Amino acid sequence: MITRSIRNRLVFAYATMLILMIAVSCYSMIQLGKLSEAARVALKVEQRIIYYSERLADAFLSEARYAGKFNVTHASQHYDQYLQFRSDYERNISELKPLASSIGTAQRLARVEKYHAQYRQLFAKEVDYIKTKQPYAESRYREEKERLIDYLLRELDALKDDVQKSLQDRIEYIERAATKSQKITLAATLALVAIGFITYYLSGRIPQEVNSAHGPGQTTIGRLLRFHFGKKGQGAAK
Repeated sequence: MITRSIRNRLVFAYATMLILMIAVSCYSMIQLGKLSEAARVALKVEQRIIYYSERLADAFLSEARYAGKFNVTHASQHYDQYLQFRSDYERNISELKPLASSIGTAQRLARVEKYHAQYRQLFAKEVDYIKTKQPYAESRYREEKERLIDYLLRELDALKDDVQKSLQDRIEYIERAATKSQKITLAATLALVAIGFITYYLSGRIPQEVNSAHGPGQTTIGRLLRFHFGKKGQGAAK
């Protein structure tokens, strides 16, 4: 009866160790999956949004600068430079738009495109006036373009600030999750070690409990030896 009780406790201890190991393994796999996804978003989405938004701002400023030079000089090379940077702008916005995973980012990019389209329309009208040598209200066009430039750059700055904050939050989440996972793994390891010691103690108790069940001062091995040699002695007497 005592042996069966200890055996049951051993089975329970081993089952507990197995369940704990499986639980820790499952938790680690789930946690690693979440951390991997967070790192992927941080590296492949948010950092790329920051990179392309900065390039977009540079391309638009260069586009506006050469548009202003063309207004002053009417030189074709300045207009060609304007077209080149406009092409750079369009290439960067085409790279940036698929990365807009949030509604806020998509809305800001939509406003950026709207301001840029209005700027292009104003400058296209100026180019027509200049090529046809017609007088027009240059100061009014210049003020309107400066206003659009300011609006567009503000949207890009706000977009970059939002993404940088999101990136910082994601990095902090990764740090917190890694620390939590480390603590849980350490606690589970200590629990496994404790259960292992208990199991070792119980396994050592089995022979003692079995031997004590046959009476004080008697061991199973001694009883077997006495039985063996007693049988042999009886055979010799005959």
